[in-house]
Amino acid sequence: MLLGGVDEAGRGSVIGPLVIAGISVDNDAIDYLRSEGVCDSKKLTSRKRELLYPKIISLSKSVYVCRIDPQTIDLYVHQKKLNLLESKFMTIVSDNLKADKIIIDACDVNLERFKHNITENVRNTSAKIYCFHKADTDNVVVSAASIIAKVTRDRQIAIIEKKLNERIGSGYPSDPMTRLFIRNNIKNALIKEYIRFSWYPVKCLLTEITQTKIF
Repeated sequence: MLLGGVDEAGRGSVIGPLVIAGISVDNDAIDYLRSEGVCDSKKLTSRKRELLYPKIISLSKSVYVCRIDPQTIDLYVHQKKLNLLESKFMTIVSDNLKADKIIIDACDVNLERFKHNITENVRNTSAKIYCFHKADTDNVVVSAASIIAKVTRDRQIAIIEKKLNERIGSGYPSDPMTRLFIRNNIKNALIKEYIRFSWYPVKCLLTEITQTKIF
């Protein structure tokens, strides 16, 4: 039996993509993942995630990753449909996994609604779909998927930094380096494609800068 796991990274970020990743493994790989220390990516250091990444890839029977750009995220946030966007891409990922069962980390507080959005559109009808809150903590395969998603996103942030030739931090609004970067570059046309302007911290910063210029 092949067990699949799907998770995301970057949902709360103000810079860079939202990454959704899925993997599938056989039963023999599950104990090995545990023995290697695979757990929710948020509980691991960047170095540990990078070390685990190739091991997870080599063990996986299938891997599929989607990157959602800030412009698409903004479009759905303005419609208050971010959960729908995430379910759409988790459906795409699930359709591209070789698995008998797929466990998905649900972002919606309403599990039934979230699962319905996926099962109504999934083409991989041979796989049974399960959606749980905190699946990235409770299931090692979903944890492994979260590592793939997080490493992919971290590498995308590094690519953005290289293109802009400037440090941007983690991309999350709690990061002082990220906040400083946005403050200093919010009007720079070169960075617009990387910023989520629908996010509240970015809106606040734009308002603050506008009011400062007026007075």
